[in-house]
Amino acid sequence: MRVKALPTIEAIQFTTIIVGVLVASALLFETSPASAAGCIVGAVLMVANLSALSWTVRTMFALAQKSGGVNAVGLMAAPLKMLLFAALVYLLIESGRVNLPGFIAGTLTQFVAIFIEVGRTSLGDKLFARHVE
Repeated sequence: MRVKALPTIEAIQFTTIIVGVLVASALLFETSPASAAGCIVGAVLMVANLSALSWTVRTMFALAQKSGGVNAVGLMAAPLKMLLFAALVYLLIESGRVNLPGFIAGTLTQFVAIFIEVGRTSLGDKLFARHVE
């Protein structure tokens, strides 16, 4: 099966928020408010990470186009973004203010959202198309 369309960054972010709210609601009623809050923090971090990734890629391409090829600043943008987010996650977890299992559940919502959006874009036409003979 060939994928004809890819999900957009915005669609993945929106689905991440929806899945994050659903998981946080389940955690709120099944475990604790702290785990639900941790889930929301994790999902928001994933949405912010995807936005930062999009900006980083656009910046890398703009710098490469401006300089006529690859340059050092463009090559450093992605690792610096990852370092920034790794430091942010470390500080969040080390502070002890975020419920770790809830946070992990929140970060996993983006993977679920990606699977949902890829499935929706690749199977959408097949699921809702009318069979004409």
